[in-house]
Amino acid sequence: MGGYDEGELFRGLAAEQWAASSVTDARGDAPFYRDVIRGQGGRALELGCGAGRLLLTFLGEGLAVEGCDISADMLAMCRREGVHRGLEPTLYEQAMQDLAVPGKFRTIYIPCGSFVLVMDRQQALETLRRCRAQLEPGGVLVSNVFPVPINYTEPPADDFPTPWQTGPRSELADGNHLEVSARWTALDRVEQTWHEERRYDLYDEDARLLRTEVRAGQGRWYFRNELLWMLQLAGFAPSNITTTGDLTVLATTEATTEASNEATSELGQ
Repeated sequence: MGGYDEGELFRGLAAEQWAASSVTDARGDAPFYRDVIRGQGGRALELGCGAGRLLLTFLGEGLAVEGCDISADMLAMCRREGVHRGLEPTLYEQAMQDLAVPGKFRTIYIPCGSFVLVMDRQQALETLRRCRAQLEPGGVLVSNVFPVPINYTEPPADDFPTPWQTGPRSELADGNHLEVSARWTALDRVEQTWHEERRYDLYDEDARLLRTEVRAGQGRWYFRNELLWMLQLAGFAPSNITTTGDLTVLATTEATTEASNEATSELGQ
């Protein structure tokens, strides 16, 4: 299943909106990832770092974190905000299924469910394999996905696209603002995939419409056991994989020293 542009949803006005929301976001997931990175020590890599919501936060705290994202526009926003904060993030423009960056890491993390945006199953598996290859012995891959929000006892709906639903307004640094609306354009319960569109309306300070962009995206839901099998196929030992109820997964490479084994044990608790 080819032909998907997994970066389309994160370019242009979408990148502006993500950059604005990244500054004001409460970062409720930051303590979890921070604890993992600190517990592991050494270098960390964030896949799908976007405009730097977590990356710049951790860099500002002195953690050795680098970032990778498919969207050049999002990385530009990250660099711009980094300059504003006096930071110089190390960033790579790559799709996560093509991951190939210098060196190895103690931690690789994929927040915000971004792993589900890799649509092709073989490419998703390749993502996990490449992550494992870039981890040091005893290194950990941490990711979360969203539980499948489908009630399989109900008949499938076919009234697509759904009506536009307006989301929160985003204030931009130049005084303009963005209004974002979203709708689903398809859903396949067997393939566990969805397709969506997001409309970005840019207004000036006097509420005059300046520009509209509609961007398409898609994703694939995963069940827990699918993720476990994929991680095993990618080379992680079953005993080194743990999951939580909200489908956050920690997968650790085989350690080569007693110290690495102890660190892995602590993370798995």
